[in-house]
Amino acid sequence: MELEIRHLKVLTTIAEQGSITRAAPILGVSQPSLTAQLRRIEQAMGSPLFERSRGGVQPTAFGRTVLAKARAVLTEMADLRIQQPPGTDSDQPTELRLGSLPGPLLPAVLPRIVELYDRSRSPLRPQVEIHAHTDASMAALLALVHAGRLDVAVIAQTIGFETTVPDSVRTAVIVPVEPVFVAFAEDHPLSAKETVELAELADERWLVDPQEDLGGAAYLRAACRRAGFEPVIAHEVSDVSTARGFLTSGQCISLAQATSQEGRGIVVRPLAGDPLALRIDLAWTDPCPVDPALIRRAAADAYPKMVDRNPSFERWWAEHAADTRL
Repeated sequence: MELEIRHLKVLTTIAEQGSITRAAPILGVSQPSLTAQLRRIEQAMGSPLFERSRGGVQPTAFGRTVLAKARAVLTEMADLRIQQPPGTDSDQPTELRLGSLPGPLLPAVLPRIVELYDRSRSPLRPQVEIHAHTDASMAALLALVHAGRLDVAVIAQTIGFETTVPDSVRTAVIVPVEPVFVAFAEDHPLSAKETVELAELADERWLVDPQEDLGGAAYLRAACRRAGFEPVIAHEVSDVSTARGFLTSGQCISLAQATSQEGRGIVVRPLAGDPLALRIDLAWTDPCPVDPALIRRAAADAYPKMVDRNPSFERWWAEHAADTRL
């Protein structure tokens, strides 16, 4: 077996995480698959590269030598991505691979990036062409950024339940605080209220998305316990149409993005005291084909346009202006 760039990324990721188990989701593979892949790499190298223990893995002396060379190669390859060779057609667009969690922000960000990029570029610089990718799993987005399959991603962190970001991935805050709201049927007894106390939902049945990994049922349970009750997780549903059916029929309620649009039988209300909240971040690895500061500005410019998607969030935003802007 001949070593390839992807094998070097495997070795450096395992070394950075100190664990095959922790490295596997970042690389987007299962733990057994990564173990087998490492074994094949070590066989090709002719010597163990890591010492295994219950606490994880540590590079052997030979492994440290290989890792130093692997990191040097990866750095050189990263530099090649942004160097335009002599004679290259300057009319070829700069490609930006942009990831995001599902939601209304991504379609609003793309044209703003193009606008800011065109405004800043010289006549000889190529235009930018953006390829979008969404995933309900933030861990998956971070893994794609870490692996170089995405240049940058708009992610979210649940405040108090933050996900570990790989060492190679840099982040910057776009929106410091976005409250998590609750969604239920428009004929629900609480639909007439502007703000709902979490304790008022003690007898409700909840729906959660099993593919969403921003804290999921864990942060819902923690908040409900602080409010004095244990939530009943009745359904785990990933697709929007099934979830909407459960909500509009009044069979259950769910947490919702503050930017969720009301209508078609569903209302979205803030929770008193904001017991659950997110932070919207930008994540990228260097080098990025478009200045991350420009992308962050584009996202920060586009986000306020999402506020009026429901009156509840518009009121919340006006009251918390100092907390939501950098």
